[in-house]
Amino acid sequence: MNKYRYIVVEDEELICQNIIRKIEGLDLPLQFCGEAEDGEKALVLIDQQNPHIVFTDIKMPVMDGLMLSKELYFAYPQIKIVIISGYDDFEFARLAMKYGASDFLLKPLELDELRTCVLHITALLDASGKILLEDSGMASSMSRQEIADYVEEFIKKNYKENITLNDIADSLGFTPDYISKIFKKEKNITPIKFITKLRINGAKQLLACTGLDILSISQNVGYTDQFYFSRVFKAQTGMYPSEYRNRKEMN
Repeated sequence: MNKYRYIVVEDEELICQNIIRKIEGLDLPLQFCGEAEDGEKALVLIDQQNPHIVFTDIKMPVMDGLMLSKELYFAYPQIKIVIISGYDDFEFARLAMKYGASDFLLKPLELDELRTCVLHITALLDASGKILLEDSGMASSMSRQEIADYVEEFIKKNYKENITLNDIADSLGFTPDYISKIFKKEKNITPIKFITKLRINGAKQLLACTGLDILSISQNVGYTDQFYFSRVFKAQTGMYPSEYRNRKEMN
């Protein structure tokens, strides 16, 4: 039976271990692959482990669960998100679902509710074929290098559009999970990081060489949300787009 990888994002260690213990106790096809104490550390872990499911708290330092959900919604749309919160607040639930969360569970976790949630998500993953084994015979005659080269060219041609890992995978007829593994192995970078690299480099050029406003620049390099673009830019360069432009003008 296929096992779906999951991570838990929770800033309180005892609660985190309790969540993991309850999930493991379900005896379902899940494989624990890590924990993180905030959204930013979770993104690093997600990039390393490529999980199918993320269980996350809402209230956390640095980056909360809702912002993490938003980041995943744009960068890893294939990942299933389960919000686990101590706040019985409809607004939290509404925002979580807006950013692609599959379910919203209240602390302390009830085993029956948790089991129902996980069974629903694994059924969705089974139906959409999120796991593809390299030796399953489903791969085409393309070599891994050819697949990676195709993905690289696809990204270079389309990174200015609002493309996702699903779009890339669909163009080849493979799953996002499989594409990500092949590209990372052959190119030593994940597809999402490669897209981000091209977009940020493009934004740097536009900031330094044009008078376009930040919104126009974000749209020109593939970001539909100006504020999300600014967060990504700062994470990659250590400064916001306006700060980068000002520094270039001073130099």
